[in-house]
Amino acid sequence: MKITETLRNIDFPVIAIQLLIMATFGLASFSKWTGGGIPESFTNQFGETWLNAWPGGLFLPFYSIVVAETLAFLLAAVSFFRGEWIKSREVNWLKYSLVLSLFIFVILGYGLRLTGQFGGAANAFFYFGITLLALWYIDPKKK
Repeated sequence: MKITETLRNIDFPVIAIQLLIMATFGLASFSKWTGGGIPESFTNQFGETWLNAWPGGLFLPFYSIVVAETLAFLLAAVSFFRGEWIKSREVNWLKYSLVLSLFIFVILGYGLRLTGQFGGAANAFFYFGITLLALWYIDPKKK
């Protein structure tokens, strides 16, 4: 097989999406897992909100985000290592990662709006939109 034929079979935007999801959520979740518990900044931001009323305080809200980010990273990594960037393959694992990412951005956006950080909430909305665009790109129904 010629190199040009091989290159034609690679969906480079899918690789870029996979790497972006892995970098975004891999780094975010790693820093949270290794940060030594719930950071003081998280407690300061959400300590006066209804999220702190949960049994255990902010444990459940914080670690729900951490687990979701870790799962989004793992799903994108599985997609990458399964070779879903080859054009003839289905991109199911990446699709799961992107759908989960949508929910993560909704959660993060809600938290930012809840605490009056409207600029950050607008950024979360932007991330949601770009993720939706990535999901549209990989959706096999569009092809």
